[in-house]
Amino acid sequence: MPTTMPPTIPPRVVDHEETRATSRTSWRPPAQTLRGALAGAEAAIGSWLVIAVIAIAAYIATAAAPELGSAGWIEAASAGSAIWLLGHGGALAFDGAAITLVPVGVTVIAVGGVAASMRRVRPSSWWPVGAAVLAYTALALGFAVLAGTPGSWRGVLGAPVVAAIGCLVAMRGRLPADLAGPLRRLPESVRAGIGAGARGAAVMLALGAALVIAALALGFSHVMDLHRALVPDGVSSVIIVLAQILLFPTLALWGVGFLTGPGFAVGQGTSFSPTGIEPGPLPVVPVLGALPEPDSPAGSAGFILVIGVLVGALAGLWLRRRHPLSLAHTAIAVGVGALTAALMVGALVALSSGSVGPGRMAEVGPDAVAVAVAVAWQLALGLAITALLLHPEARVLAGKAREKVAALRDN
Repeated sequence: MPTTMPPTIPPRVVDHEETRATSRTSWRPPAQTLRGALAGAEAAIGSWLVIAVIAIAAYIATAAAPELGSAGWIEAASAGSAIWLLGHGGALAFDGAAITLVPVGVTVIAVGGVAASMRRVRPSSWWPVGAAVLAYTALALGFAVLAGTPGSWRGVLGAPVVAAIGCLVAMRGRLPADLAGPLRRLPESVRAGIGAGARGAAVMLALGAALVIAALALGFSHVMDLHRALVPDGVSSVIIVLAQILLFPTLALWGVGFLTGPGFAVGQGTSFSPTGIEPGPLPVVPVLGALPEPDSPAGSAGFILVIGVLVGALAGLWLRRRHPLSLAHTAIAVGVGALTAALMVGALVALSSGSVGPGRMAEVGPDAVAVAVAVAWQLALGLAITALLLHPEARVLAGKAREKVAALRDN
């Protein structure tokens, strides 16, 4: 009887590595993304706490005031949130009036917080930076909900800008390759001009701060008289001083407006500039006691405009020593430097201008466009003197021109 063999089934080889690979298809965020998000959240909460603590302390110091009514801790935290968002470009709206003047000190605290947090992350790509900006903006949205004022939502739009600037400050000198590469491909004249302009703008800001400190020293007695007129107790005095410290960067930008010529206003119809002082009724803020009087020499100090030219000259010396370019490329760098300084200073001055109340107080601070134009021409002139007129090629051209003039005279 014939026998039948069972069917043979070829063996199937199972690739275990392939099986494991297909089972791990879940997406994972790139390295440092979570750390970047935590850094952004830490910076937002930290800077918010600084302002919220001051607001809550102010509530404690004035809790017995009948004007507060039934205001409590939540309202104090809401006020702190609104001020935090004001530092990010928000606004405070009440009774038909609005406060749009940015307390630049709040902005500086926020940028510094982001920079400090991101410096610990040491981002090697844009993923942690994007995560930090998103986390910071998400918390700003939550603070806007807590603030509950219509104008505060504008601060949510400014939050990613503040966070991005803080990240750039943290990565200064070690940008990710996907951005460092394109920057290195910029012409050297452009990079040199940006460096010179940034240094010139930084010096102008430092001089503005120095001017405010000098004004406070000269008018200290008047400032203290206004401080005592508020009759503050110990806690209130601390709060008033802290609030004015937050205003110091704003006042420094007003100082830049004064040094460059356009000056600034503290109410409609007022003007504080080196070509004339036109004061008016001022809010009872002690630091404003340092403003110059109508008969002050500060009102006839037009010569002060030479300071901007000197700053440009210093930037020009740096440009010549660090970037010995040809005359044509140096001229490009001079133009780029003046434009960079004007844009940087103008953008910051725009933050220090706005409204602090109804009526005449709707106009406070310098004219950003006028200050930017003044910075541009003053630094351009100074840069041209030291970077162009003293350039070796310029001296050769000047010598040839003198020879041609002498030849024409002989003929």
